[in-house]
Amino acid sequence: MVRPEMKVAEVLKRWPGLLEVFLEASPAFQKLKNPLLRRTMSNLVTVAQAARVAGLAPEELVARLNQALGVASEAPPPSSLEESLLRTPPPPWLDAPVGFHLDVRPILEGGGEPFAHIMAAAKEVGPGKRLVLEVLFEPVPLYRVLGKQGFAAWCEKLGENHFRAHFYREGVGESQQATPLRSLAEEDWEDYQAEVVVEENLEPPLPMARVLEALASLRPGEKLLVHHVRRPIHLLARLEEEGHAYALKDLGPGQVKLLIRKGG
Repeated sequence: MVRPEMKVAEVLKRWPGLLEVFLEASPAFQKLKNPLLRRTMSNLVTVAQAARVAGLAPEELVARLNQALGVASEAPPPSSLEESLLRTPPPPWLDAPVGFHLDVRPILEGGGEPFAHIMAAAKEVGPGKRLVLEVLFEPVPLYRVLGKQGFAAWCEKLGENHFRAHFYREGVGESQQATPLRSLAEEDWEDYQAEVVVEENLEPPLPMARVLEALASLRPGEKLLVHHVRRPIHLLARLEEEGHAYALKDLGPGQVKLLIRKGG
């Protein structure tokens, strides 16, 4: 059964024939025909989020998908319907000065992953200023990630594939400020308490699960060295959200080292 919290990528991997259901449901899903966009965007958004991007009720899209599978849909939990910030009242901080303006649509259209660019831009935004992102779809997963860093969020839809997300870094006294993570230095690579190897044939979400399981066994302040075959973008978002410091080294095609220091 398709559920609203499932990633679109997971749905299409398990039931490739449902691509036609997406395409018939809304013109907004035509970009799923592009293999590069399908690979990038479907890994980032859930079925419920995709429905909102297309202007559909999440329960309507879920029902269509399950009907094609010959099963009856369950009512989605309320929380899955409350993540979107579209059509919510504009916040009072919307006229705050822009600290950084970033258009990641070209990256997404090219099949790339903009997470690292977004996090770098967020670091340039001081208290009382906004990070403004131009994106192809509502970046719901970023709300929690940047929220942990003291950002409030709001999003507006400007066109079929054009969303503008605003992230306002609240000043001292407006909200509890997130404690900045101390960056890992070169000497931090010299010792670590555990090590994990992620093989190329290991399919998501197993790589992330393996790393998080190893990290859970460590004490706060201890370090985990991960040998990966690619930049684990979704894992990095999870580490940011949970307050773990990390550093990356790209050693060449299929060779990435990730050092994580457990927070807490």
